[in-house]
Amino acid sequence: MELFVLGFLVLLNGFFALSEVALISSKRARLEQYKIKGKNGAKVALKLLENSENFLSAVQVGITLIGIVTGVYGGINIAGDLTPFFEKYESIRLYAHEIALSLTVLVITFVSIVIGELVPKTIALSNPEKIAVRVAPTIFWFSKAFYPFVRLLAFSTNLINKILGIRHSEGQVTEEELRHMIKFASHEGVIEVEQNRMHEKVFYFSDKKAKHIMTHRKDVEWLDIEQTSEKFHAEVLGLRHSKIIVGRNSIDDFIGVLNIKEYLINFYSPNPEPLDSLLIAPIVIPENADAQKVLDLFREKQNYLAVVVDEYGSFEGIITLHDIIENIIGNVPEEGENLEPEVFVRDDKSVLVSGDAPIETLVDLIEDFHIDFDEIDYSTVAGYVFNQINKIPELGDKVVLADCTIEVVDIDNNKIDKVLITKKKL
Repeated sequence: MELFVLGFLVLLNGFFALSEVALISSKRARLEQYKIKGKNGAKVALKLLENSENFLSAVQVGITLIGIVTGVYGGINIAGDLTPFFEKYESIRLYAHEIALSLTVLVITFVSIVIGELVPKTIALSNPEKIAVRVAPTIFWFSKAFYPFVRLLAFSTNLINKILGIRHSEGQVTEEELRHMIKFASHEGVIEVEQNRMHEKVFYFSDKKAKHIMTHRKDVEWLDIEQTSEKFHAEVLGLRHSKIIVGRNSIDDFIGVLNIKEYLINFYSPNPEPLDSLLIAPIVIPENADAQKVLDLFREKQNYLAVVVDEYGSFEGIITLHDIIENIIGNVPEEGENLEPEVFVRDDKSVLVSGDAPIETLVDLIEDFHIDFDEIDYSTVAGYVFNQINKIPELGDKVVLADCTIEVVDIDNNKIDKVLITKKKL
């Protein structure tokens, strides 16, 4: 019975430690999001954070009371039960009670620190907002029950802080908090939904690398300067873009960028210049260069096409001003291009998503979906799904997440063309 009571007290201590760290570590912006979703615990958590001295005092009262009860109860009961065991030995009989008491204190202290402090605090730090939403009502009612004592502790704390000249830290707003604030403003109607999406894309753009915004080499049009002039000219007439990469036998051996308008003017002139003289040296950047650096280079060089290379200098893709614009404001169809929606919500509330949609699209569709562009090489939904299944995709392949399933529903030449996101039924 004694062990059961002590175990309960240690777990109760763990609850208060968990609650304290969860509430302190919670971001207000994220709690506001939970409040919008109708979670009452988020409203209570925000109320507690408005007057943190009160709830911290309440938690400290709980932890202190439990510590006192645990120490006294353990010292009296457990040590009393252990004393007869040590009295059996003649050499330590005179100190049996002291040994039993010391051993009891050591064990209770160890268990209290590990189970009652460290483990709960680690759990709280792993997902503070979700835990805060659940524990806030209990802490709120506990602080009400011990209100006079809590107020006395809070007053004493504020008085000592004032004497020491300690002021409340207003803190700096992090990028994540700013994102949540903008999203909250969108939910409240302060800013338009499209404005919120554009703000989000600007934040994501600043996190991306060149490899995340480039047009991949398989989609890049290029011309081989080694082919006959007739064939070269015929290919030029069939191109869709105004500037084209020119290589020697292979796109990996790129030698410059050709402006199609200047080429045609030169081609039909009485004294045409050699083709080599029309080529412009491209901006060459490593695939891990920051996206913002690419934009800065465009401004500086007044050249709006960059070649992306890997660590071995091999051609990986190109970045144009059009790529940068699309990464900030979304898909912009080029002349003659038919633009299909990247996201389509079906009647059954499942969502059909294009494989070419940027990976950040999933943040809006899947709860608690996070992206770290420093850790990933892919930039599209198809890339994410391929990375998760880690094999040649087949129809019906699935990625199972906490609240939804992503299923491959369309494939084009081993490339994931469309996926279907279905929410799990509660």
